[in-house]
Amino acid sequence: MTNNGPESFNVAVVGGGIVGLHVALGFLKRNIPTTVFERTTQFREIGAGLGFPKVAVECMRALDPRIADAFDRIAASSTGSLRWADGYTKEDIRLRSRPHDYEVTAGGPDSFPGCHRAQLLDGLVALAPPEALKLNKELDDIEDRGPADEKLLLRFRDGTTAEADVVIGCDGIKSRVRRVVVGDAPAAHPHYSHQVSYRALLDMGQAVAAVGDIVRDQLMYMGPGAHINTYPVAGHTMVNVVAFVHDLDERGGVVGGGVSVAKGDVFETFAGWGPVVRALVALLPDRVDSWAIYDTHDHPLSTYAHGRIALAGDAAHGASPHHGAGASMGVEDALCLATALAEAAGSLRDAPAASRHEAIAAAIRAYDAVRRERTQWLVRSSRAVVDMFQQSGAEGGRDGFQTELSERSHRIWDFDWQGMVRQTVDAFYKEQ
Repeated sequence: MTNNGPESFNVAVVGGGIVGLHVALGFLKRNIPTTVFERTTQFREIGAGLGFPKVAVECMRALDPRIADAFDRIAASSTGSLRWADGYTKEDIRLRSRPHDYEVTAGGPDSFPGCHRAQLLDGLVALAPPEALKLNKELDDIEDRGPADEKLLLRFRDGTTAEADVVIGCDGIKSRVRRVVVGDAPAAHPHYSHQVSYRALLDMGQAVAAVGDIVRDQLMYMGPGAHINTYPVAGHTMVNVVAFVHDLDERGGVVGGGVSVAKGDVFETFAGWGPVVRALVALLPDRVDSWAIYDTHDHPLSTYAHGRIALAGDAAHGASPHHGAGASMGVEDALCLATALAEAAGSLRDAPAASRHEAIAAAIRAYDAVRRERTQWLVRSSRAVVDMFQQSGAEGGRDGFQTELSERSHRIWDFDWQGMVRQTVDAFYKEQ
């Protein structure tokens, strides 16, 4: 339902990353006044490459067709499959007729396109009205001033405030909104997943010259205690390389913070691997970005709904990146939220504040009811598949790898987003 009537409520989106901007654009498309508050001085994304299954692109189009159009302009096509190979074998897998050992088909060509994160973020920012975007607004607190006051009060570290009827926390794995609503409970904080990532972008021409055509398509190289994923981005002009290494240290690194390490540290990890992996690592720049991977696996949230405050994306269900589906889940969240709050707005018109409060809370509860099970499954499954990739044991052993990966992957790819929309509408009216 589109809100074509008088302004019934406004929304504050905390966090101006890819998920936060999808959320905001979905609301704005439905004529729900929305402001994005981003804590940094410019809109920026951490990381390089990003892949979306077809279902996520369909959700983008349902949110606002302009989003899908912007994505299509920067997306690199894919083979429609995800592929895994033994990266530890001393055999040169480039000499095989088929270099990969396992393949799961996503449903046809171009069903898993990739893009550069920064390019997508720039495209999303360009779609939003400038007055809806506020930079350098680091959240300090949110105050619910009780039933006598209609608006929630957001306080920022710079001393300024803002008012909104609804707050959506899209502020990532280190979410301040999550800490505000959960307090000091363990679920307020992410926890170390015992994986460290090393990331770099390579020029496609140089990579093909040094490693061969094997780099033109996605391929994951697996081995004991580590794996490397490669896939094309930026219109096939670059190769995104992400290596993950198991880490027994309990401490981890800085949450959400990267450090620069010498290429030699990465090469040492993969020195005993096969020739393709060694050739890839040799192409890395002298300094490589390294990130400790945190998630919400150990202490999942019991709800994403806290009155008129909701959590979405990594703020709600930060997953390790081993399914490559965290951003996709955030886009689904955005469509669910847009659907629920559009129903609330359409049901209110000029209703009194108390009615607005309850309709908004019902919409947030409906969102939680629809999204929590699927997204928390992703967090658990992402932990499970990295054990498979790094050969530390999976149900059914190695013989069951293909079957298990296919089942887990298709649970992500084959999602019925239209059914989610219908379920969200039904859940809203049940919650009222």
